[in-house]
Amino acid sequence: MPTASQRILLEFFQNDLQFTPTAGQVDRFERDLHLVSPYLMHAALKEAAAKRALVGRSFDDQRAAILTIYYRKVAEHAQLFPVFHTFETAFRSTVAVELETHYGRAAWWKPVRDALMRGDQARTVAHIYGVHLAKDTAHLVGRIIYSIEGEQFQRPQLATVVDGYAFCELCDLSHIGDLVAKHWSHFSTRYFQGGLPMTLTEFTAKFRTVREARNDIYHHKSVARMKNVVTSAEELLDRLGCSLHFAYSKVTTTRVTPPSFQATPAAAHHNLF
Repeated sequence: MPTASQRILLEFFQNDLQFTPTAGQVDRFERDLHLVSPYLMHAALKEAAAKRALVGRSFDDQRAAILTIYYRKVAEHAQLFPVFHTFETAFRSTVAVELETHYGRAAWWKPVRDALMRGDQARTVAHIYGVHLAKDTAHLVGRIIYSIEGEQFQRPQLATVVDGYAFCELCDLSHIGDLVAKHWSHFSTRYFQGGLPMTLTEFTAKFRTVREARNDIYHHKSVARMKNVVTSAEELLDRLGCSLHFAYSKVTTTRVTPPSFQATPAAAHHNLF
């Protein structure tokens, strides 16, 4: 039975490049595949084939061309880090502040957690410190608590969490978007009604676009329509009073000391051209 990397390589070659490689060519690329993302390599192969960048070239030149495209894609991913960092931190902090304000307590989720620890369902909590709590919102908060701590509270992290900042840092990014959606009347009034009002449906779609791209890139997958990702992030951040252009330019133009490397490139490094 072929190894996982051999199987993936044969699919790459036969489906994307339309030729059957020799055993030596498979071996050469198999060593590469141990070191790279198969998703980005697949995207690089498809791009190379579409541009006919491999036609009439030797195998070594083909490999160099493919790896050049691959590392360009890595660079494209890297340049989006300031976008996702700005987006994620701004929304986590905004949600932390606004929900503390809305419920009038720093640890506003505590009544729901207390109910769950008693064995009650989250939906039984109708008020948080006197503020009405809809059943579906209570269910969401309970689901987030279980996600953080486990349904048997085997990871009791919230026992020592005292404010919304720390709570939101423990949330998945999807939870942050859901918390905005479930408190839409609050967030809409404060952030999404000025100028051309944004609907909940529009917010949810744009937030999902950024979140899914962020997840794909953090898992080294190729992302289509990157421009749409940046546009969606910029539109949502603008509503929070945050300029993505300013934040991005500050991050990318600041001089920093690059990392130092001890091992010089050598023949034993298979990812060299």
